[in-house]
Amino acid sequence: MPRTSKAQYNVGTPVAKSKLRSGDLVFFNTLGNGVSHVGIYVGNGKFAQSSSSYGVTITSLSQSYWANRYVGAKRVMSTSSYQAVAYD
Repeated sequence: MPRTSKAQYNVGTPVAKSKLRSGDLVFFNTLGNGVSHVGIYVGNGKFAQSSSSYGVTITSLSQSYWANRYVGAKRVMSTSSYQAVAYD
């Protein structure tokens, strides 16, 4: 996996917001010049993210700040790999 969020956006298969599953990467434009932030979708409309100010947080995709900056999502884990590690 590439190091930067911008490079990570070029990996994986695009996923519609309505089809997100836990483990998908969600991308945001926080600086006004393309993809600049990435989180991991954790289910129920929420994603895990990390920032230098707040550490690791779980945040709603519908929160206005993030909803307005959402760029898209990518699936980087195959279905068989996902099924091997996913649990309810």
